[in-house]
Amino acid sequence: MKKYLSIIMIAFLTISLTSCATYTTMNTNKWLAYELPPSRIVKNGEIFFEGKLSDGSIFSVFFDKKIDEDARYYHVMLWQDFGWKLKDDKTWTSPQGARERKLGYIYINPNRQVAVYYYPDREYNVFKVDFKK
Repeated sequence: MKKYLSIIMIAFLTISLTSCATYTTMNTNKWLAYELPPSRIVKNGEIFFEGKLSDGSIFSVFFDKKIDEDARYYHVMLWQDFGWKLKDDKTWTSPQGARERKLGYIYINPNRQVAVYYYPDREYNVFKVDFKK
C-alpha cells in the first residue's frame, strides 16, 4: 500500500512541476524577457527580432519614431510592473524580491505592443511590437 501511495505522490509532483509554464497570448500584460546582443538592434524601421508566443502568435520588433518619443514612459511602466517605485527623478526603490531587469535583454509586453531594450551600458531604447494574424 505504501508503495502505491509513493508512486501516486511522485506522479502528482511530476505533473505539478512540469505544468508550471506560463501560457502567453497577445493579451498578456507581462514583460517577456529575451537575451539579445546590441549588434542585432537596428533603428532604421526594419524588423530586427521575431518570436512566437505559446498561443502560436508571431510577433516582430522594429524601431518606430512615434513610440520612441514615449521611451521614458514605457521605461517607467516596465520598472513599475517589476515592483519598483520612482523616489525622485533618478532614484528607484523596491521591496525585497522585486524583479530586476537584465542588461542585454529586450523586454516585450504583448498587450502594450511595445519592447524595451537595455544595452550593457545601462542605456535603453523602446521599440514597436507587431503581431501577425
